[in-house]
Amino acid sequence: MSHHNQDHYVLSPEEFVEGYQYITEYICDGVPLKDVLEKALKFFEKRFESTKGTILLLDETGSHFTGGVTHSLPKELCDYYTGIELYDGMGTCGTAVSRQEMVITSNIKDDEKWDQFRHAVNDLGLKSCWSIPIYTPETNQIAGVFAMYSKHIKEPEEDELETVRSFKELISLIISNYNKTNNQSHVSLNDAYKDLGKVEWPVTLSDREKYMFMIRRGIEEGQIRPHYQPIMNGDGEVYGFEVLVRWPHPEQGTIPPNKFIPFAEEEGFVDEIDRYVCEYACHEMKQLMDQLGQKFILTVNVSAKHITKGHYIKELKETLEKTSFPPELLAIEVTETSLVVNLKEAAYVINDVRNLGAQVWIDDFGTVYSSLNYLRHLPLDVIKLDGSFIRNIQDNKVDRTICSTIIQLAHELNLKVVAEGIEEGCQLKELKQLNCELFQGYHFHKPLGIEELRHYIKGVKVLNREDLA
Repeated sequence: MSHHNQDHYVLSPEEFVEGYQYITEYICDGVPLKDVLEKALKFFEKRFESTKGTILLLDETGSHFTGGVTHSLPKELCDYYTGIELYDGMGTCGTAVSRQEMVITSNIKDDEKWDQFRHAVNDLGLKSCWSIPIYTPETNQIAGVFAMYSKHIKEPEEDELETVRSFKELISLIISNYNKTNNQSHVSLNDAYKDLGKVEWPVTLSDREKYMFMIRRGIEEGQIRPHYQPIMNGDGEVYGFEVLVRWPHPEQGTIPPNKFIPFAEEEGFVDEIDRYVCEYACHEMKQLMDQLGQKFILTVNVSAKHITKGHYIKELKETLEKTSFPPELLAIEVTETSLVVNLKEAAYVINDVRNLGAQVWIDDFGTVYSSLNYLRHLPLDVIKLDGSFIRNIQDNKVDRTICSTIIQLAHELNLKVVAEGIEEGCQLKELKQLNCELFQGYHFHKPLGIEELRHYIKGVKVLNREDLA
């Protein structure tokens, strides 16, 4: 049951972020656009019980509606508009597209724009309609229209209009994602999503065994090595480094992590990679810190499947003892996915890590559908904003809203925030305005091998060691 006033339609920033997560986590290889848009309407209607929604898409010429999506309303409502040439006065939806602006009908019964379409909504008890055009960000062309129907006669208030605008931006982002993956400028409801980052593994048993052997040999021979990407504060000082795995294979060239780490997870030996990389990095970084007389936070990623194994804490303790790496300078990065899958078990592991003196950071934060309030129940130190929200933050209102909401919540819980994936100065400027305090990405530097890192450190400012205590 929704807690919203049925006569007042406003999404809080936290609800908006949850809506983004709820909708976008459903987007994966092969899912048609119409299914994702229906899920978007489902989220919207769940929040506002007396409200119903429709999304209508335009043809390539922008002169006709080609079809639409509903959740609880009859599909026939969209069909009434399909195939008719658009004109000013074609209900609230057609008029919004014709005028290229939001159009408000506070009382459908008395509005002449509805003379030809009133019969379509009379039996549904819908009395008002607010419609807003959906633009594709790349072309700034109208792709369709989002309509919000109410069972009440009413004019929207300003905060309600802001909710409609925000939701329209979210729909625009979904359409944009489908355009990009299909390399097109126009979408249709049956377009399927293409996962461009999807990696194909070896299929046959013998090929999989060979690949597994090749990875293990890469560990044994030291081919797989840690690289280090700087994490900066707002004053341009080095706060620490994230350990990122690189595999310069002697015969096949550089093999990216997404081509062997998920495979190792699937085959059940990713803990071997985690353990090897953590020990290697702690050893290298301890030596470097001793030589330079400086301190850095070192963050190490741990697989979701590894951290919940019973022996993880024992292995981590042994690594710290073996390398003499100061536990207070080590941060274990776990993905948000691994937390929400088994929150209770994850909480125990997080407590154990912190009892060793190390920190716990959440990686890729904001990409999983969950209530952000779960953060209040976990003893965390830092959350890392996923780079997908950073990419278009200066232009995309949805991304800015998500970043602002997460940063504000983190600060309420006394957590620091790292924005990762920063590639341009304008992104950094936006994030500083939102009070983000730590930053990472190619804008500052690419990941460095240990010798490159040694040279790099000599030319940059490093955060005072007392500030890391």
